[in-house]
Amino acid sequence: MQMIDVKQVELIRRRLKRTWLPFFTRFGRLTPVQVETIPKILDGANVVVASPTASGKTEAVVAPVAERFAAEGWRGLAILYIVPTRALANDTLERIEGPLEDMGITAALKHGDKPSLPRGQLPNCLITTPESLDSLICRRSHAFGTLRAVILDEIHLLDNTYRGDQLRLLLWRLRKLTSLKPQASDGNFSIHLLSATLSEPDQIAQRYISPCPYEIIAVEGGREIDYCILDSYEEVYHLARKRGWRKVLAFCNLRESVEAVAAILAPLWQPYPVVTHHGSLSRTVREEAETVMKEAGVGVCVATSTLEIGIDIGDIDLILLAEPPRSLSTMLQRIGRGNRRKGLIHAVAVVNAVEEKPLLEAMFETADSGVLPAESYAPDLSVAVQQILSYLYQNPKGAPETEFLELLSPLCSSREARRILRNLRQRSWIESRLGHWLASSRLMDFGEKGHIHSNIPDSQTYKVLDIASGGEIGTISGVFDDVFILAQSAWQIVSQAGNIIRARRFQGTASAPVFQRHKNAGAFHSLLPSDLKGVG
Repeated sequence: MQMIDVKQVELIRRRLKRTWLPFFTRFGRLTPVQVETIPKILDGANVVVASPTASGKTEAVVAPVAERFAAEGWRGLAILYIVPTRALANDTLERIEGPLEDMGITAALKHGDKPSLPRGQLPNCLITTPESLDSLICRRSHAFGTLRAVILDEIHLLDNTYRGDQLRLLLWRLRKLTSLKPQASDGNFSIHLLSATLSEPDQIAQRYISPCPYEIIAVEGGREIDYCILDSYEEVYHLARKRGWRKVLAFCNLRESVEAVAAILAPLWQPYPVVTHHGSLSRTVREEAETVMKEAGVGVCVATSTLEIGIDIGDIDLILLAEPPRSLSTMLQRIGRGNRRKGLIHAVAVVNAVEEKPLLEAMFETADSGVLPAESYAPDLSVAVQQILSYLYQNPKGAPETEFLELLSPLCSSREARRILRNLRQRSWIESRLGHWLASSRLMDFGEKGHIHSNIPDSQTYKVLDIASGGEIGTISGVFDDVFILAQSAWQIVSQAGNIIRARRFQGTASAPVFQRHKNAGAFHSLLPSDLKGVG
């Protein structure tokens, strides 16, 4: 464990004149990442913070940013806190709203579940997602003239995806907006990246912070992993009983796998609860599962990535990997949810095929070593389409082509950018006039409906209602039978109208529906020129 210099902590405490009491008195100490990070942010540096889960990264960044807010007299919407999921946004607000409020700094949310902000005074700190930020830039661009700090949390979940590429270009647009109203210092805003798992922090910093200077803070101290690989869920149950593990969080890659695994675990763990948590369940059902895991003395929750970050479900004794994680960073994120207040993680994986065992062994060994392999980066050109449309919706009077070439330069060449622009003109999305590109009426109508801010592909989903109670059970999509499993119960379709399915409980065996997978390419991929659809 890294030793902390008492004198250094005392110096930090003195520098945090306004934030020490609201942020750190309940902890009674500083963590290593806080000791490393706080002085650098107070000195005005951009930082990349790579530190293990539950090491205090949030306070390490928010506290010094709040201190600068108070000391330098920031005003208006000064802080943007951008997260990959709504759940993490909600959890972050719950964590920082109280301390900020004690300092007179207001905080609020903007995401799909909370899309509106008051028309009057904006909060000083806004917690949002890339898609909601896109919408706000288009509709209330004047609000960013006072922006002083941007915090990108769990950046590894966004980077190297179409959402991360969208965020890169949104940062360029924010810089352009803030440059119109220079601040008291340098006319720009600081950027701080946070993550528990980063293989190449310097490369990520160059994508989101460069050309501004930055400092990388990589704190060692990943927890030891106690792991084993078993052949059946019966073995997992007996091992949990033997070791006294009371709370189990199981992860699957697919939503249908969650339902199938929960059906196997439920009879093993009875009379203790086994609950499910995934994106096709209604918010009410998910919140009930979270409450069960917080309050039950013994319980099991089977989930997809919805529980990887941002939701407090209490202390978890054992992490069960029901399927091999799709990547090493995903594995680290998942097992990091276990024993968050202790130095040892207990993890078990169940193999479903012979070839899975060597893969899982290699992943566990690499995770335990703390050395992450590098991942190759490839931009998603669908983001170029989405951002052209969004930028013109923001600027209905148009913009010169040179502006678009600069905006899109992180993702594509000037030749490719021009090809995309001309293809959109041919398809009547945009128009050209006197060297400027302008939005067509088709684009403005599309934007008014709110369809241009998200690049996440849509899929046909069906809302499932229980005819007995009238309550929503969740949603299904893709291929499913007349009888299917959802929320750990079997349901039989009674009627279907549009995207509404009414169902009754079914006594008997059923299969989990095949939930629609997210596509790798962004939603605007189809609007690329045909010769660029395979690029990136």
